[in-house]
Amino acid sequence: MIVGLGNPGPAYEKTRHNIGAMVADGLVFSYGEKYTVHRKSGAEVATVRIGDQPVLVAKARTYMNTTGRQIGPLAKYYGVTPDEVIVLHDELDIDFGQVRLKRGGGEGGHNGLRSLSQALGSRDYARVRLGIGRPPGRQDPAAYVLKPFPSADRAEVELLIGNGVDAAELLVRQGLESAQNVVHAW
Repeated sequence: MIVGLGNPGPAYEKTRHNIGAMVADGLVFSYGEKYTVHRKSGAEVATVRIGDQPVLVAKARTYMNTTGRQIGPLAKYYGVTPDEVIVLHDELDIDFGQVRLKRGGGEGGHNGLRSLSQALGSRDYARVRLGIGRPPGRQDPAAYVLKPFPSADRAEVELLIGNGVDAAELLVRQGLESAQNVVHAW
């Protein structure tokens, strides 16, 4: 299961905090699929076939800090364990436009990851970390992540989305270590 983190609604659609959801959308649309609402969990879901493997792509329809309320029950419904989850999320500690992969680790103050870890009962899931960079000057990180990307960064955002889609597909097809060797060389 691939989970794209973000906040619902048009006010958050193009914000840095929603880059994970943007990558999930890019993945779903690249396979010509559409989301439906999973009745038991309330999450948006779509199934894509990466190689020979069906993969559930999901987004919570709750705010970021309560992501686990829908994704936890969704994982339970489908019998998905934390080691079968790939989370797409924004990362302040990675330069804008960079993509990094890892498994497990802390949440680094990311409320979406915290909620997801609590709901899954583990931090041991794979992560596609999408670099949004640190805020300039003394700007509050919480305010920074909720601001839209500047229009001057549009091409770089599209490239980041495409690289995030590619990274998620590589994780599914090749596993973490092999995918890291490719993605970390970009």
